[in-house]
Amino acid sequence: LSNEIDKVKDKQNQILSQQDQILAALKSLDKKVSAAPSKKPDPKNNKRKTPNPNISHNIDIGNSVVLGNPDAKVTVTKFTDFQWPFCARSVSLIDEILAKYPNDVKVVIKNFPLGSHKQARKAAQYALAAHKQGKYKELYHAIFENYKQLKTNEDLPVQLAAELGLNVEQLKEDMKDPELGKLIDFEYSQLSSLRNAYPETDQYAAGVRLAVPKFFINGREPLSRSVDAFSAIIEQEL
Repeated sequence: LSNEIDKVKDKQNQILSQQDQILAALKSLDKKVSAAPSKKPDPKNNKRKTPNPNISHNIDIGNSVVLGNPDAKVTVTKFTDFQWPFCARSVSLIDEILAKYPNDVKVVIKNFPLGSHKQARKAAQYALAAHKQGKYKELYHAIFENYKQLKTNEDLPVQLAAELGLNVEQLKEDMKDPELGKLIDFEYSQLSSLRNAYPETDQYAAGVRLAVPKFFINGREPLSRSVDAFSAIIEQEL
């Protein structure tokens, strides 16, 4: 029995010795971490890189709504969300471009409803339903002019459609068409697929930033949202 007790004591002493070694190693590591100079973040890495206007993405028009001359040489594609204020502000930009290039430019409207905007998808469906009556552009403008009200009234487009003279009952019936939802899903996936669209460089981002409004001119992403920036690429394409 005495021998067994001695063995247990020896084992305890070994464990205590190992604990002391571990504690000493941890203290030494803490000192090294505290003494190490803090590394400041590299501003170059933190700065958001610009889109690459030199790369043309293949964005199929599909069944999306086309505004302007359908045979125009230049296609401006706009991904939008009916509840986002920046998308609302860009409506006038599109109007100006169409007015400036009535024959040479067409605008394709595609939907990218953000997850945080719960009523944006339904608003998009209403607008597409209005397209069946040839009134997409009218309802598109009306919704954006009143987009703040969508949060408390997701069926606001019905009221707006009535004011525009649309057949409201037909609008409601067309809303049930499952093809509208499929089209929105397709458009959403088109922009999502460009997340890692091209190689990253010091100047350009690795892919398209998934934010709206998002514009492409014959597949090229402009560096800014202005008539001058758009016109520069349009003139090159023409």
